[in-house]
Amino acid sequence: MKLKDKVVIVTGSSRGIGAAIALGMASEGAHVVVNYNRDDEGARKICRDIEEMGQQALLMQGDVSRAGSVARLVEQTLKRFDRIDILVNNAGIFVSSPMEDVTEEDWDRIMAVNLKSVFLCSQAVARHMIASKSGGAIINIASISAHLPEVNGGAYTPSKAAVIGLTRLQAIEWAKYNIRVNAISPGPVMTPLQRKAYHSQELLEARNRAIPVKRHGRPEEIAAAAVFLASDDASYITGEEITIDGGSRISMFQLVHQLANRM
Repeated sequence: MKLKDKVVIVTGSSRGIGAAIALGMASEGAHVVVNYNRDDEGARKICRDIEEMGQQALLMQGDVSRAGSVARLVEQTLKRFDRIDILVNNAGIFVSSPMEDVTEEDWDRIMAVNLKSVFLCSQAVARHMIASKSGGAIINIASISAHLPEVNGGAYTPSKAAVIGLTRLQAIEWAKYNIRVNAISPGPVMTPLQRKAYHSQELLEARNRAIPVKRHGRPEEIAAAAVFLASDDASYITGEEITIDGGSRISMFQLVHQLANRM
């Protein structure tokens, strides 16, 4: 197993991509801290699934955009496992809005969850890794929207662009402590929440046709990349961004044009 007995924190891991990453880490032998804010039922199910694999799971509720919650998350993880080897900053939210209608409240909340949480969690975990001289891996979940904005993307696009910039800064500063920091930028990935965004089968099929590989990605495909970046297979990789989008990034201008014409 690539991650045997490693301790992993995955923020926002009660469903979707975060849940797939938590399960993917456990399938490779890791013990996983399942962080969530609201979906208690989903988080408990992920913990049960991890334990059925023979790995340990720690359920931790908390808003990782708040320093107090992050401090408790790290403290309880160390109390239970006495170490942290891997951090996946996955927690994120999206609020659709034309830029001229974005409210200050929505802007602040999106930046807090999508960007500030990455800063707070990474800093807290890195401090432990530096003090223990253990090194480790940090993986930040960004988005192809960081490069090519979505129509009505509101504050989401700038928040994810900032995550990539923060990833590179963290990688440069923490390389001397043997802490590797990389980002994953998913494209269209079919999660239950994503499916609800398509109001008709026709719209979903049109979206699929616009993706070069003609389908949405699966959460497990993002998880596989996260496992790779967390493992020793990626021991010489830091400060990088892996885009997993079925070729969407290279055809985004065409996609935006098609979606805009449907609105």
